[in-house]
Amino acid sequence: MKDSRKYLEELVQFRHRGSATKNERQAAEYILRELERMGYKVERQTFKTTRDNLYMLPLQVAILLFISALLSLMYGGIVNALAFFLSIFGIMLLLLEVSGIPVETSIMPRFLSQNIFTKFDESKEKRIIVSAHYDTQRASVMFHPKIVDYLGLIYNISYVGFGLVPIGILFNVFKFQPLGTVFLIIGLIIVTANIIFMALCEITGKYTQGANDNGTGVALALALAEYYINHKDEFPGNVDVVFLFTGSEETGERGMKHFIKRYAKSLPKDTQFIILDNLGTGKITYLEGEGMIFYKKAGKMLLDIAEEMQKGYSGKVQRMKNLLLPTDALPVMAAGFDAIAFLAKDEKGRLGNYHWHTDTIENVDIDLLLYEEEFFKEYLMKVARELEKR
Repeated sequence: MKDSRKYLEELVQFRHRGSATKNERQAAEYILRELERMGYKVERQTFKTTRDNLYMLPLQVAILLFISALLSLMYGGIVNALAFFLSIFGIMLLLLEVSGIPVETSIMPRFLSQNIFTKFDESKEKRIIVSAHYDTQRASVMFHPKIVDYLGLIYNISYVGFGLVPIGILFNVFKFQPLGTVFLIIGLIIVTANIIFMALCEITGKYTQGANDNGTGVALALALAEYYINHKDEFPGNVDVVFLFTGSEETGERGMKHFIKRYAKSLPKDTQFIILDNLGTGKITYLEGEGMIFYKKAGKMLLDIAEEMQKGYSGKVQRMKNLLLPTDALPVMAAGFDAIAFLAKDEKGRLGNYHWHTDTIENVDIDLLLYEEEFFKEYLMKVARELEKR
């Protein structure tokens, strides 16, 4: 049997695993072969998606708002109506993207990506899905170590600027002057800064090795898959444990959104999702929920078991509310299923080497990884036994 360290060492042989790239497809083949070697029957779900939404979607929205603000400031009159609806369209694209709903919001070209997962055992009444995304993000100035701690502030200022544009246009329509013009000018300044910043990130961004994000999650999920198939007789007989590896999470949870869109109706309503992501440095951290704008709370049973185990792993496990950017748990929760996301963060809530060039295997805490492997074996068993009772 291989442990999580060995899986991580093998996974990082790929220079990167950028969303919907050749390297991502090669990583998918590696995962598929490993699962088949263990003895699983494996499914592949293919889909097409953009290679970037983290930078390109805000850039597209900002351009729409920039045009809307200029139209209102320069022409006024009936053009204000067109400008208002154009700005609302841009805002709606952004809201849809962060809601977790499986709707495509980008106009950019689409490329092939895929999810890899172990086949459902339809004879079992209940199901747990352990999931980890295997693609990697591009490092950019946004995630520079001296800037990343201010991401929340940057996003909040951007959202204020985005919101001021339709409000300013609406004030112009109803002749609330000079307030409408003031709001539009402030909004236009923020939107313009956002366009420059996101364009810079898009142009200069380069893929990371992704050892922590999310090689660690994949390595742990593979180790758990091997543990489960060799200890099935110890798990409840009516609970099916599925291992799901999603592609293109870094483009806005596209892999999980496609999985939910395709399989949600065939899943038991009490299916429990356990998301493993960024587990290479710090303390084991479980999130109370997901979503910066539309907040969704994690599943109660999953939270209760995590809280119970936190007491037994004194000083090694912590609880936090949510992340600025969501994990694959968000589209799961948005679809009405119970989910919980586990990461490893320091006490200030920072992820190690997050989306930066230092996200390499040399900077992964291997002792922590092996410790987490035992933690999640216990957690998975506890969830399965509790689910059996329901």
